Amino acid sequence: MKRILVTRTDRLGDVLLATPVLRRIRDHFPEARIFFLVQKQWMPILQFGEEVELVEYRPEETPEVLATRISALQCDAAIVLRDEATVSRAVKLAGIQFRVGPYSTLRSFFNFNRGRLQRRSRCQMHEAEYNLALLTRVGLPRVTPAKTANELPRSWVQYSPKADTTVQSWLASQGLMAGAYLCFHPGSSGSARYLSKDTMIEFLRKMTKGKTPVVLTGGPQELSLLNELKMSLSESEGTGRLIIFGQEQARSLDELAALYRHSKGVVAHGTGPLHLAAAVGAPVYAIFPPLFVLSEKRWGPLTSKRVVWTPHVPCPEKFQCRGVKCRYYDCMNLFESDVAIIKMEQLTRNT
Repeated sequence: MKRILVTRTDRLGDVLLATPVLRRIRDHFPEARIFFLVQKQWMPILQFGEEVELVEYRPEETPEVLATRISALQCDAAIVLRDEATVSRAVKLAGIQFRVGPYSTLRSFFNFNRGRLQRRSRCQMHEAEYNLALLTRVGLPRVTPAKTANELPRSWVQYSPKADTTVQSWLASQGLMAGAYLCFHPGSSGSARYLSKDTMIEFLRKMTKGKTPVVLTGGPQELSLLNELKMSLSESEGTGRLIIFGQEQARSLDELAALYRHSKGVVAHGTGPLHLAAAVGAPVYAIFPPLFVLSEKRWGPLTSKRVVWTPHVPCPEKFQCRGVKCRYYDCMNLFESDVAIIKMEQLTRNT
């Protein structure tokens, strides 16, 4: 195959867990041109150059308009990693010969002629492995599901040297040294349940008592939460060792990647920034809810340098938290800050 289109047009974490597909296609088709259809906001960490050519996904476009742009790429095959109505329809309208995707909806049987039946909500494999499994439909060998984190595939990210230089200058201005600070990303895009503010404040209070400074990270929409967390700690509790990344000015995604890469480790909920930290090689402490469809088995960070915490309760729900109606609510408050800090110290000491 000479030209291959891969699509993943949703959230940051989903995109990062799709990048092992790009690497595997590149390894098996070294001469092919590979195109990746993705939202513009994620492109700063996907700067692959000629290895993978990025194509902007525009949510406002109709299938017909998107199909025209896809058709111009003259691809032999399209690997649609998530069956989305607009994208799946556009790929068919573009007349691509081999259309691969998960058979998971009625429309998928009409749009894909080399589909594979998948029920990802059963969480039998990691999301990255579900993605890789689709490649058997274009002739690639089957990948054996991982038994341990060491066997999981790895994400593939690339960002600019400028972002790295910018972050190193910021670290110097804050009196921080590479490898001598921890990061905590308290927010969530809504894709996962997270710790309560009180629990996060307690955690930060104990984190800042140590010798290692803590950098809070979050997008512009999360800045109020970051400020609230910092203001909840008094000066005597070490707020000078609690620094917000992006308080002075908005930070780009590739700068966040560089910050994580130079950190001692990153603590985050099971969202995009967690997967970004794992992708750049930072040790991660991952916080997951007990819901079945949000399990570590399917959504865990793609790294062996990890500790994963999940409330040890027999969650009765599969798809959505029952809230106050559940006898175990709020199980996320079972998070033990002291234990988490010890686990993180052990992890960063051994990596």
